[in-house]
Amino acid sequence: MQKSNYLNNDERSWPIAKGSFIQWDLTAEWNDEEWQKEFSYMIEVGMTYLVIIASITRDSNISTIYPSNISNTAMGKKEKDILDLCLKNAEVLGIKVFIGPNFNTKWWKKSAKDTSWLYEEMEKGNAIAEEIYKNYYEKYPKAFYGWYWPYEVDNMNFTTLNQFEILTKAVYINRSFLKKLNSSMCFMLSPFMNSKYATPEEYANNWEYLFQNADLQSGDIFCPQDSVGAHGIKLNEIDKWFSAFRKAVDKKPGLLLWANTETFDSSDWTSACIDRFIKQMKLESKYVDNIICFSYNHYYSPNNIDIGYHKTYLAYVETGILESEPPSAPEKINVTKLRMRGAYTITWKEATDNIGICGYIVYRKGMEIFKTSVKRKYGGKNGIVYELFDKPPLGLFEYEYDVKAFDFAGNMSE
Repeated sequence: MQKSNYLNNDERSWPIAKGSFIQWDLTAEWNDEEWQKEFSYMIEVGMTYLVIIASITRDSNISTIYPSNISNTAMGKKEKDILDLCLKNAEVLGIKVFIGPNFNTKWWKKSAKDTSWLYEEMEKGNAIAEEIYKNYYEKYPKAFYGWYWPYEVDNMNFTTLNQFEILTKAVYINRSFLKKLNSSMCFMLSPFMNSKYATPEEYANNWEYLFQNADLQSGDIFCPQDSVGAHGIKLNEIDKWFSAFRKAVDKKPGLLLWANTETFDSSDWTSACIDRFIKQMKLESKYVDNIICFSYNHYYSPNNIDIGYHKTYLAYVETGILESEPPSAPEKINVTKLRMRGAYTITWKEATDNIGICGYIVYRKGMEIFKTSVKRKYGGKNGIVYELFDKPPLGLFEYEYDVKAFDFAGNMSE
């Protein structure tokens, strides 16, 4: 197994994320000032790379984030050239941007089942990539760094070698064309996995076939999502998955293995506490050449959520140590029996913390029954509340409720 050179790229002896994926809808209202502020936050925590997932999205409509001459495309209501705003400010601040040309939402149903559709989408993607390259590369040569293949591959829809042969041809159509545009620009793939549907070795062996036959070149990047936030795999499974990926990547000279570390919890689409994020990176750093994440911008940036996440992670980036001071216990926990048979209202007062309170967890007889946490400005649901209605299961006659506060590092109160 090739030794990872991840730590050779940084003077730190602890892993940090060097970049982030971003979805265009988060940025739809941003101007130059907001792009600069976002990049400044990224730079502050040691990030260099930004991956824009798709420039044109096809579903019931065809929407684009830049003014395109491709037929049947239309920009959003704001008519902003998001690609130009991003690249212009990235050029000034030293951020390297990967751009995904196009994505069609029919992918989730068709993928390898409709080869004619898939290959046609690759040709459409080539036309879009050529337009993007002509519009922006000479204008922003330092910022426009590489290409992202926005079709997410998984081991549920791609399980057999035959399916990977179809996938390989699709990637070949796209990658070979992009090399003709500019062979110095790198190319990134970022699939995901679920341990219920295949072993790490089975999935890695299929990817090994693609690496050898899809016209990838030295400097291209295989960047699997670690799938922890999406509950595809567990923390204790990271080693075997990334060990298998490392072995497959090493058989293609010059191909790089990066990790796409997930910062969210898909059970409620909240931001993961920083302790989980760090555990993921520490496990992955043994195998990979670099780490980026999905997504600092959406789940940790002060532009979109409480600054406590950024402050907590920044302290770790600077020292390698995650702060460990727990919050105070929530005050004045009160349980009120309601007229409705067997129903209760639980209320509490806020706790305090040296950086800030991220949220609260309510337990009934030691079992977690409710969690509330800070809200994202864009893409978030709810936010911290201090009241819970609970109707315990029939046959449960004794009730003991506990409420604990937790901070952005994941420290729990009494």
